[in-house]
Amino acid sequence: MPAANPTTDFARNGTGTGQTSSASKDVEAQIQQLRDDIAALTRSVAAVGNEKASEYKGKARRVANDAADASMQMVEAARDQALSMERDLERQIRTNPIQAVAIAAGVGFLFALLTRR
Repeated sequence: MPAANPTTDFARNGTGTGQTSSASKDVEAQIQQLRDDIAALTRSVAAVGNEKASEYKGKARRVANDAADASMQMVEAARDQALSMERDLERQIRTNPIQAVAIAAGVGFLFALLTRR
């Protein structure tokens, strides 16, 4: 028994090739419309992705700047504290010079003892 051919059956049943080409054109138009829709969706997704990436880059840049500012403030505070301690030490030395010399000599003696061994 011969296999059924949908194209010949379609033509035998009284439906002409005009309807076939019309249906084919409709299918092609729908496929093209689907392609256009997919392309539009792809562009939309890419735009949203780029927007989010730019947003996150901006946030990361702000966080990095904030961290740099905070570290600079800590460095400034440490430097101010060191200068304050230096001024206090200098004031103490000027107030009690004999005591300062005795302390320096004692520290030097201890350092010498430790380095001999």
